[in-house]
Amino acid sequence: MTTSQPFIDSNLRRCHDLLNMANLFLAQNKLASASSAIGALRASSALLSPKDTAFFRERLVVLDQEHFRRSGSQLKNHKVVDLSAYRRGRLAQRPMASSTMGLKALYGGSRGARPATAEDDRGNFIYRMPMQVDEVSTSDSLGMENLLQIWQQAQQATGRRHGLPLLSDIDPKFIADIGMLGFVHLIDASSDNPMNFHVSVYGSRVTLFNNRNFSGRTLHDFPIPIYRESVATDYNTVRMTGVPAYHRVIATVDGSRRHYTRLLLPFSTDGNRPDRLLVGVRTDNWLPE
Repeated sequence: MTTSQPFIDSNLRRCHDLLNMANLFLAQNKLASASSAIGALRASSALLSPKDTAFFRERLVVLDQEHFRRSGSQLKNHKVVDLSAYRRGRLAQRPMASSTMGLKALYGGSRGARPATAEDDRGNFIYRMPMQVDEVSTSDSLGMENLLQIWQQAQQATGRRHGLPLLSDIDPKFIADIGMLGFVHLIDASSDNPMNFHVSVYGSRVTLFNNRNFSGRTLHDFPIPIYRESVATDYNTVRMTGVPAYHRVIATVDGSRRHYTRLLLPFSTDGNRPDRLLVGVRTDNWLPE
């Protein structure tokens, strides 16, 4: 897995933000907010090149269908979401405070953790090093620390030390504000079989296997057996333990070498059982190409 280069065109970047935001709102069943983001995406995508407009037009069809399925009503015109104004307002606020309780004490983990490796006869290779979650704060992977703080604050708001935040507690606009929108996946981990975990949202700025988008698919649909098995193992571990996990990964996939950091955050739909995962990914600078 790797992440795409930063988008140069501001309209294109905005459209990707709105696409991911609409998908996240739909996954949370926040239909009014999803409708607003969809309307904004429709207006903004009309300003793009014909090729990019076609890309978003196809996704708008899917968004409209899912919104209609959930609400049973046709979409109407909605006010455009002003992401720039939202970000300016957030930047004017004080930064989120770190927890007074050490992450190491909360989530454990071993400094002596060993990497997991896998390879096949086609030259594909996966290396995964489990890292202490408190090391997210020293990572140079942009936005990861803030993503963890968002989860941590939601977890503390439950009033229970080991309580799980609800997926509905997370505002996708916060994810946009920290620059992680498009770099997060949302996984429905309610199945007992991790291969059947459903990809509710696949970050549109994460490129893998020729930019394929796996939204609406399961982990079983991921190409290359050693890759999907390693992903299923790590996702299922977080589902079973209900605690975050952080990895550094080196992967050679179909002849392409990739390295990135990955943060897995557990959420719940009932406050008890971990059945949703928010996965943040960022290209890491700790290893040269």
